[in-house]
Amino acid sequence: MAVFLLFSGVSCKKDTEFSETVLLPEEEVIIDVENTIVIPENFDWSNIPADYKDAVWDIQFDFDLNAATIVLPEGVTLYFTGGSLSNGTVTGDGTSTIVSKTKYQVFEGIDLAGTFVEEQYLMPYWFGAVMNGITDDRDVFVETLAQAHAVTARVMVDKDIFLDVEQIGTKSIFLEDNTWIEGKNDANIIINNLLSPAFYMALVKDITVKNLIFLYDNTYDAGYDWSSTSDNNINQVQLEKYLSSNHGLVFNSTNPVFKGASAFHTVFSLEGAENVLLENISFLAKGLTANTFMQFVIKFKEQYSENQIIVDEAIGDTRIPSNINLINIKMDGILMGIQGNVKNFNVDNLSSYRYSDMQNADGSNLGGYVGNDTYRFPPPHLFYLNTDSAKNDLYPDNIRLTNITDYGEYVGTAATRGASGYCHSLKLIGRVENVYVENYSSYRRDGFGDLGNINNAVFKNLFSEYNSEIFDPNLRFNSLRFVGPLQNTVMENITIIDNSEIAQIYPMDFATGDDVIWDNIQVFVKELNTNDTGFFGIFGSNNTIVNSTLNIEKHSSTETYRGIIFHDNETMENGSNNHYEVTVNGWRNFESNISEGSCRMLFANSNNTNENYAKVIDKTNNFIAEQNREVLKETWIRTEILDLGTGMSQKLSINIPAGFMVKTITAKTMESLSTGVNITIGTSISKQEDLISSISKINGTIFREVGEIIPEMGNRSIYLYSNADFNNRGKVEVSLELERGSQY
Repeated sequence: MAVFLLFSGVSCKKDTEFSETVLLPEEEVIIDVENTIVIPENFDWSNIPADYKDAVWDIQFDFDLNAATIVLPEGVTLYFTGGSLSNGTVTGDGTSTIVSKTKYQVFEGIDLAGTFVEEQYLMPYWFGAVMNGITDDRDVFVETLAQAHAVTARVMVDKDIFLDVEQIGTKSIFLEDNTWIEGKNDANIIINNLLSPAFYMALVKDITVKNLIFLYDNTYDAGYDWSSTSDNNINQVQLEKYLSSNHGLVFNSTNPVFKGASAFHTVFSLEGAENVLLENISFLAKGLTANTFMQFVIKFKEQYSENQIIVDEAIGDTRIPSNINLINIKMDGILMGIQGNVKNFNVDNLSSYRYSDMQNADGSNLGGYVGNDTYRFPPPHLFYLNTDSAKNDLYPDNIRLTNITDYGEYVGTAATRGASGYCHSLKLIGRVENVYVENYSSYRRDGFGDLGNINNAVFKNLFSEYNSEIFDPNLRFNSLRFVGPLQNTVMENITIIDNSEIAQIYPMDFATGDDVIWDNIQVFVKELNTNDTGFFGIFGSNNTIVNSTLNIEKHSSTETYRGIIFHDNETMENGSNNHYEVTVNGWRNFESNISEGSCRMLFANSNNTNENYAKVIDKTNNFIAEQNREVLKETWIRTEILDLGTGMSQKLSINIPAGFMVKTITAKTMESLSTGVNITIGTSISKQEDLISSISKINGTIFREVGEIIPEMGNRSIYLYSNADFNNRGKVEVSLELERGSQY
């Protein structure tokens, strides 16, 4: 006998010729016909014949067990084909199986006990759930979970089921150890929680939820000020009762750990839970406006450990969720995604679509604004991991996020909160250790994220498109911002694009820390008009930035002494073993004032003789600034093409600015000179050959190492001199390699 899809891993005992296939709309059940026994209507359940073991019991009639406890013989399958059992206890022996041919109630007033086959699934409609997606099946679902927990079975949801969990502090569903909830046929679990969690995993372990859609169907009021209500107390009482009854916690005039009112608005609240798997799960808001979105999807929360007396809320052993795995997750229509304090957290293949900040349908009460500069909802993010003001030394550790796509489909008012915060995708702050993030893309208009106080981390293959113009002009935010130090951190293959028409800030922020590597950071803006002093910089020592580029379509800033490499004063004075090599494309033309207009470097000053090296390559202006220890060297390659006219001298537009020395010069004759004309290149009438004594008369190139070692104090012009009239013949390209050196 074998039962497929409802449970697996049980081999057939008979050849297929002795079996019957029962086809239902969504499943196939194979029943061993040879060993099937139709249980008669007058069956004596207190006296089960010995030869009824290893058989399929066909339950065609309704049986009242009269409060008796029935122990099933070995190898029995209860096969419901139209009948039911009521009023009693049915005990499995570890080889027992339950199968139903119909999707109707088969148990009423029945307690399951003992154990059944390893992959036994229980269906909510077996216990009376209507499962039409409209009728409230919350209580029956809770009973199904309890029955499954009693016999270590699994719960299968193969039809839409509505769980009315809206009422505050009374309807939350607490999952127990070893809970397994699995979906089928794209079934929806429809929920409507507002001010209390839909589900708690409090101090439990070994939870699996897979192949399900959690469909949210409700509307919140963004102007609701829960701080002036008893909501928090009601939620705490519900949680305290559970922890006291199930985990041996005694609260003497104290409360469970509290992490803010908004934490109660989550779908799943994980409080010290361990070994949790969510796989192939969609969190979907049914509504189209922001006020119909899920307020909070998953909360990771510190909670007091079991079996202790809490007499002071600041004292007591606590724990945070651990060994949490999210695989193949979809979120569509959310405010806060995943937030809190967790360790051993792994996410692979998560996609997020519609998101918003808390607001009403008309965009009012943005952020849960209730007046007096007060916002009742924290700025939401897809991921927000932090210490969450932990009572003990607990912090996010061993965090792995891979293959994340945040499509950033914003819904709601175009306004932002301003100083109260914004809704970028990833936030890891406070103290976060041992982090690995790979293949994370964000298209949120608000930006990629905040990182800070991170130790031992790798971030690679990150992509962000955002729009800095959404912010208050006086309070703009970078797409990638560093709000605390980085230690032993690698950031590799990162692309950040600001889609605003005019970028008034750099899309990426400078950082603080030691032993940090930025490799292949590519930043793109359209028009840049900023007074920022730079962003390629890590304030500290032993830091590396290489293979990285700022790309500018149009540079319109008139601010002087701007740049892209920037250090604070402490690092300029004392930083050591920092090595930067970066490139800029599209920097403004600075021919009229190189000192004020070129790409400035604030890297290390003249007092800092430590080993440090930095180079900025300005490709647009053929300009390189290179600093080794305290010595700065600037190299400028200036090129001009001249069509020769008449006369015996012609001045170039380019010059040799004050302080620069000529290292090399190249003269390329692109069109032949007039017959008998010999041309030299010099800086004055008295120095007609100090750069080149003769250029090629026909197509060809002359190169000379000039090697000046003492700069001139003033600007020097450059001339072509001839022994005869140019006669309007010839085209020459002149290229000079200029160098200026100084201690910074």
